[in-house]
Amino acid sequence: MAHLPPQQPQPPDRPHLPEPGFPPEEYARRLAGTREAMARDGLDLLLVTAPEDIHYHCGLNHQGHFAVTALLLPLDGTPVLVERAMETPTARAQTHDVAHHGYGDGTAPAEALVDALTQLARPAQRVGYQADALTLPPAVWDRLRHDVPVTWTDCSTLLILRRSVHTAGEIGHLRTAARLSDTAMAAGLAAATAGARENEVAAVVHDAMFRAGGDLPGFAPLVRSTDRLDQEHLTWTRRQFGPRDGVFLELSAAYGRYHAPLARLHHLDPRDAARHRPAAEASQEAMRALCAALRPDRSAEEVFGAWRAVVEQAIGREYRRHHCGYLVGIGFPPSWMGGTRTLRPGNPLRLRAGMTFHVQSWVRDDRLGTYACSDTALVTEDGCEVLTRTPYPP
Repeated sequence: MAHLPPQQPQPPDRPHLPEPGFPPEEYARRLAGTREAMARDGLDLLLVTAPEDIHYHCGLNHQGHFAVTALLLPLDGTPVLVERAMETPTARAQTHDVAHHGYGDGTAPAEALVDALTQLARPAQRVGYQADALTLPPAVWDRLRHDVPVTWTDCSTLLILRRSVHTAGEIGHLRTAARLSDTAMAAGLAAATAGARENEVAAVVHDAMFRAGGDLPGFAPLVRSTDRLDQEHLTWTRRQFGPRDGVFLELSAAYGRYHAPLARLHHLDPRDAARHRPAAEASQEAMRALCAALRPDRSAEEVFGAWRAVVEQAIGREYRRHHCGYLVGIGFPPSWMGGTRTLRPGNPLRLRAGMTFHVQSWVRDDRLGTYACSDTALVTEDGCEVLTRTPYPP
């Protein structure tokens, strides 16, 4: 008689999250808004290659962007999605109101793009491309600019600004992502104890966000002890946490490709938390100043200045850090950032209601100690709303 394996315990009932997505009317409004911006800038066609902007305009959501994928968006007429042919069934199932130009594995992607572009763009027309996109390989770009007789112009800023102001539906997705991020962070902080391994904490974080209904995030959770805090973007190792370690967790869940990151630093021993409390107080006060400055029509540079002024008052000297946050929303691997617009010195970006930022407050000082925290904040009509709600560790 066969022996059946013991039944696995069933997870507790959890609220069911609906499948993320938007009606066709939302994509039509996005397309119309982008075309208004194109007409204002004198552009006849856009070559869109960043996965975030392709997703924004037509809904494509897969992991196939390692192969060249592009949305050709004319000022008039039907957009054309150029994709690897094996991805066409997925693209047809997911996208809205686009034509498809699939290329086989025996065809160079540049050849397919030249073919599609010459059918849509007339000589001497102005065509926008994303100069800072990681998904436009130099070999492809070299072929396009030599073989397609148009006037090429960088449209990166146009597309970033279009995608960065979220609609009510998108804000709903961001709120859901924030709840999922809070769930994952609570699980990670609870698991980060003396004797636990970094990879075990990462496993708990993933388990919590996926069981709660989250999608694959654009970036892996960052799990490390504070002796390696300066090794930014370092994922977990198999190292065990010691009883006097500080634990840094930075993560984001995803819901329909929308992300809401946050970070928390937790000292395992109360004596260490007390020793670093001056840094924690300064960091949190600077975060409050940052969020108070996060208002419509303020510049990214002004927001950074408001944050830095509080930190410098606390430490009594000039404080240098590259930024205190960045635009966040739609994200695809290898980033939940989806762009490069940061709250930093020299950035004239004007904030608008509907933008969301991953706001960060780091303090590292020999006298005050070390502390770091971050949240996702939404710019509203009269200020900002912090979407992530995980309490700061004591």
